[in-house]
Amino acid sequence: MENTLTDLSGLSGTESVGAILRTTREAQGLTIENMADRIKFSVRQLEALEGNNLELLPQGAFLRGFVRSYARALQLDEAPLIAALASPPLSTIELGASQANDTVLPSISATTKNNAYILGAAALLVVGLGIFLLTKPNESVMSKVTLEELALPALEAASSVSASDSQVVEASAVVVSAPVVVVAPLPVPAIAKAPAVTPAAPQSIPSVPAKSPNVVTPVVVPTPATAVSDAELALLKRRPIHIVFTQDSWMEIVDTRGDVLLSRMTVAGSEKWIGGRGRAPYQVSIGKVEAVKIYYRGREVDLSQYKQGGVTHLVLE
Repeated sequence: MENTLTDLSGLSGTESVGAILRTTREAQGLTIENMADRIKFSVRQLEALEGNNLELLPQGAFLRGFVRSYARALQLDEAPLIAALASPPLSTIELGASQANDTVLPSISATTKNNAYILGAAALLVVGLGIFLLTKPNESVMSKVTLEELALPALEAASSVSASDSQVVEASAVVVSAPVVVVAPLPVPAIAKAPAVTPAAPQSIPSVPAKSPNVVTPVVVPTPATAVSDAELALLKRRPIHIVFTQDSWMEIVDTRGDVLLSRMTVAGSEKWIGGRGRAPYQVSIGKVEAVKIYYRGREVDLSQYKQGGVTHLVLE
């Protein structure tokens, strides 16, 4: 026992925890299935811990409790193993330092010189554009404006489209002085007589409200009487976990076999009875801890110690 503790005192990081546990288990002649039955964890979780795949396991209190149970089952001192979980590997720190020495920081003088070149080029572009606009004769600009206004064929096409389009073209046609073409769209507003047909339609609408009282009465009928029978309720209450949702909240419960017993958003006022024989310990994750009350084996679990406003993880053993 003393030799094992002295060996564990030299742990430097999480990379040694899984190897120590696996080596000790094999030295005692135990299989991974034997350990799973002894500490009530799944084989998949033990393989992840011994293989140092800690990202596959829940972190925090669950991981520390997992390592503590494993170490006690192998008669090891759990303190060095748990302390090794919190210390980062030295190899990662050394690698980051070597990379930091090889990086080349950009020169401040080079960046300021590039900025000066960009600003100078932009200033020259603005000055050249101003000189071009000042030296450009105004006659060419006027000629372009008059050419754009002489789009007479557009007036003939607009007269056959609609009354709204003809009014828009009419504003630009006055400048071109084409009065003969402008007169043609005037008879088009006669089409506005079509809306006179619409008042006849509402005459049939008053007959509809007379039937509305018949529709109101069936609304009172829906009373979901699909309640759980007394026998089913007694069967549910024999399950060890009883959850009462006082507010809407997401919740997930995974048993020792890795089976997901609950993973959903549940509305306020609902109750759940979950679990069974041989399924403990349970890994519980709560999205809103103040929204639920948990009763485990007939006793209420104290959730006031957990911080509100985030996902809460706990283990029911």
